[in-house]
Amino acid sequence: MTEIDVPVLIVGAGPIGLLGARLLGRRGIRTLVAEKHQTRLDAPKAHAVNPRTLEICHAAGLPMADIHAAATPTEEGRHIRMVRTLTGTEIGVLPYERQDEAVRDLTPWPLINIAQPDFEAVVEKSVAALPDVQIRRGLEWRRCDQLGGAVISTLVDRATGEEVKVRSRYLIAADGAGSTIRDGIGIPMDGPEALQSNMMIHFEADLRGLVGDRPAILYFLFGPEANGALIAFDIGRTWVLMHQCRADETPKDYDDARCRDLIRRAVGADLPDLEIRGVRSWVMSSQVARRYRDGNVFLVGDAAHRFPPTGGLGLNTGVGDIDNLVWKIIATEEGWAEPSLLDSYEPERRAIAQTNMGQSLANAMRIMTLFEALGYKPDQTVDVETFEARMSDPVSRAKIDAAVEHQREHFDSLRLQLGFAYGDALKADAALPISQFTPRAVVGARLPHAALRDGRSSLELVAAGGLTLISGPEAGAWGSFAEAAPVPLSLAVEGRDFEARSGDWAASVEIGRDGAILMRPDGHILHVARGAGDASAMMEALVAYVKPTAQVRGAA
Repeated sequence: MTEIDVPVLIVGAGPIGLLGARLLGRRGIRTLVAEKHQTRLDAPKAHAVNPRTLEICHAAGLPMADIHAAATPTEEGRHIRMVRTLTGTEIGVLPYERQDEAVRDLTPWPLINIAQPDFEAVVEKSVAALPDVQIRRGLEWRRCDQLGGAVISTLVDRATGEEVKVRSRYLIAADGAGSTIRDGIGIPMDGPEALQSNMMIHFEADLRGLVGDRPAILYFLFGPEANGALIAFDIGRTWVLMHQCRADETPKDYDDARCRDLIRRAVGADLPDLEIRGVRSWVMSSQVARRYRDGNVFLVGDAAHRFPPTGGLGLNTGVGDIDNLVWKIIATEEGWAEPSLLDSYEPERRAIAQTNMGQSLANAMRIMTLFEALGYKPDQTVDVETFEARMSDPVSRAKIDAAVEHQREHFDSLRLQLGFAYGDALKADAALPISQFTPRAVVGARLPHAALRDGRSSLELVAAGGLTLISGPEAGAWGSFAEAAPVPLSLAVEGRDFEARSGDWAASVEIGRDGAILMRPDGHILHVARGAGDASAMMEALVAYVKPTAQVRGAA
């Protein structure tokens, strides 16, 4: 039996687990990533990587050029199309999220589409270069015990059968929707477990000639021939057909001939170069874990929440989880915060998951209006005569167009992507459309993006290894505040350390020339001082939230 002692054990080498390892390894926190699969799964799975996720990736030092090089070209992923078949009648078209240049006023990183394995490959390469992180594939987690502040995990090397004992201070469950860790420590999921059964058929074919001047990232299929969705990860090569199936069906029921027939019907043409790469079943759920923590075992990503894919919020919510959790582990490990800081992880992130789950479910239900407008029966089928009559009748067509327009919010969720906040400050925004996002410098929110003269974003002023104080140009009192802070704290002063590309930064965030904003390492605001006279209240907020263990002076 092998025994390993390491501060952090992460189970799962998907994008969330790997990003956690990247964030920990950059700060010199020794981390073991255990992954039961020997190789990365090549099924494309998730594809939407939203602006906040990209901002977090950039802050983590990931190679953004490599991520974008692996992404679907923007001009091919700007739209979703609702079609009878890929080559058939177009029922409607909508923009797919904000991918235009105008969104750069709000974020330096507009949403991209990238196949999950390609995203994982970039993250894993960056993790492999860190001396304090080890990735072990073929290592399957079985159980754990918590003793005296340590988590003792038992894992098995699937190739040799050897038992491996890992003693860690923290165990992070990034092991997916069917989390063995979550089930092993007895945390239940709240919400419906099985809304719909689906089969994901991964295939390769060059469909550029058939797509023509109708490129899209998603093609939703409605009509007598096929129902489901085609996902165009790469129009010239990589596709997935999402096909609704019976709950008792398995991938074995989908042999090569059946898959080819389903794809032919969905495309509306024969594909001589078609290659079936794989078939996987999955069940649409809408659940959030009742607890995110058991002692020093923490759930992140799909282990903590399972959403319908409608809205592309699953992976991105997981990135927010790991970003929130890891800086708190680092603060505890580096000795400038009490372990009780970790108590804030669950309430902050579980609230976000509940909001995103509700929106994902609403998106899934919203599509029913289009089924109804197209004349579908309760069994979710439509005959040729009814479908064609609805499409050709002007009155029915107007109802179809209205049902298409009703889907717009499904594909424009900028407020959920950039406007989520911790605490009560932005609860009033919950009544607004999720497409409506107005950045504000309030406690719990993400720091508003501002373009700086040196080409950076104001988001880049936030230090990774402690708190950051960003002040207006009259910063006399804030130097003393930084020196007295009982935690590592960096000070960035407008006019000395940065300048907005246009206008007055302090005025734009409504703090005044002698005001300041106290930032957490994850880019969320801890306190806002509208003037120097608020310094004592800021110190109280710092101490109450971070719970510092000692007087640690100096910048991060």
